[in-house]
Amino acid sequence: MDIPPTLLVIGIHREELAFGQAVAGGVDPAQVAVLEIPEGLSGQPPPAARRFQYETLHRALYLQLLPHVLNHHRLLVDLHSGSDPQLGADLICADPALCACLRTAVAGAEQLAGVEVRVVPLGDEGADLHARTIIPPQVWHNPAFLYLGLEIYLPEPADAWPGARELARELIAIAAGCAGRLDGR
Repeated sequence: MDIPPTLLVIGIHREELAFGQAVAGGVDPAQVAVLEIPEGLSGQPPPAARRFQYETLHRALYLQLLPHVLNHHRLLVDLHSGSDPQLGADLICADPALCACLRTAVAGAEQLAGVEVRVVPLGDEGADLHARTIIPPQVWHNPAFLYLGLEIYLPEPADAWPGARELARELIAIAAGCAGRLDGR
């Protein structure tokens, strides 16, 4: 059996696991493998006194993804969910070619009409960037695979899940298509 080119990681933040499971239940297993983190970290910011411990655990959890991705998958999709009055999504990545492909694909996707989807470049501190992360650069800026942080914004978690699930699945398919097109570069 062939290994799917995309790995979808769900549950890094434990509060987001149920949404991730709902999304993962409808992805094409021939295209997308799923790695579930059953006991992830809290997505809630810790008190200042525990910030160092939280960031250390966060980095360690992400570094444990590397053996699952390296030499297996071309694209790592790191799924998260947040809340916002309007259904939407952020696609966060460091690879300029992937960002460009995502912008083009999202702009041309009729099924995304009326949904705000932003492509947000990710970079090192001091670079001309739009997003920063405590995720180790060995994960988000690895030359062996592409990283995509996918943040889906839910207006009301329970009520918006059907539309948000479909949005997430569509964006994962778009990202997988872009990664496939970039393989030949």
